[in-house]
Amino acid sequence: MKVREIQEHLSKLDPELEVVCYSEDERLLVEKRDFILFDILAVNSTNAKRLRLEDGTPYLKFEKGPDSAVITTIEVTADF
Repeated sequence: MKVREIQEHLSKLDPELEVVCYSEDERLLVEKRDFILFDILAVNSTNAKRLRLEDGTPYLKFEKGPDSAVITTIEVTADF
């Protein structure tokens, strides 16, 4: 999702509402829970190269180089 798209969605909401993230990804879930909650710690931009690990997991290599691009990151934690 692009920054513009996030801004469009958020602009339709009350700016005083708290924002949390969640995931229903089964690889992240604890037994007997339907989702996991995340609190947002920071929003930044950085240089990174997108790649996949040997097992196919998406990954970022934080560096500036010919194969990298500026991306926006949202740092989250499951510890509220």
